[in-house]
Amino acid sequence: MKDDIPVLIENQESDAPITTIPISVTMGRIGEFIIVDPNIDEWGCLDARITITTNSDGNIVALQKGGSDGFTFEQLVKCSELSIAVGKKIRETVKQATEGGQ
Repeated sequence: MKDDIPVLIENQESDAPITTIPISVTMGRIGEFIIVDPNIDEWGCLDARITITTNSDGNIVALQKGGSDGFTFEQLVKCSELSIAVGKKIRETVKQATEGGQ
């Protein structure tokens, strides 16, 4: 790395630098209710689902919508907020687990 930019060194292999921890959170909608990380029973009842991935800065970097129905704008905002909050908690757990294992 030079000035936070990866540099190729001839005939040398190295791991790609890890600069963020992406975390995906899936939410489902059953009627007007939003469920975080639906279990198998809830999954069968979903009207719609969305998986939102955030990075370490809390930015949304990916999303995928599924199911036969959709979400209102307000529900999408709520799902985004949930994904950011839950992703932050999971990321902290991942960091603690990896730091403890070193």
